[in-house]
Amino acid sequence: MAAKTHQDILLMRWALFSVTGIVLIVVLYSVGVTPSWAFALREAMTQAPFLLPPDAPALSPGAGFLLCILLTLAVACNLLLMRGLLRKSAVLAAFLLLLACFTPALGLWGVFFNFVPCLLSAGTAGLLAILWPLPAEREQEPSPSHE
Repeated sequence: MAAKTHQDILLMRWALFSVTGIVLIVVLYSVGVTPSWAFALREAMTQAPFLLPPDAPALSPGAGFLLCILLTLAVACNLLLMRGLLRKSAVLAAFLLLLACFTPALGLWGVFFNFVPCLLSAGTAGLLAILWPLPAEREQEPSPSHE
């Protein structure tokens, strides 16, 4: 019975953290912050060494939002299944660094990718998954033997 309860708590936390990261992105997009960041990032990438043309192909907002949802769900699930604060922090930092490196790499190929929404949603969900305290593990009481 304890395993089922632990699984329910894990599923609830996964949903809560993922939805929090996704709601953050929806709010920032509706306020207009995310499009302005995308415009500023595109302007910065027109400079050397990227020399991204103004008509460079970019990810559509729908595809970008879908990517944010998938990455947020994945990082929250993976971090909740891990043990150890240091291990979780290292995995989140490596994930966010790798995600941030996609923009310059794709910019050199002439494709624009705005990593900021994915970074914020996955980072928020990952940070919540790291900071939320884990349930205390109960010690198994020895069962009485029938000898």
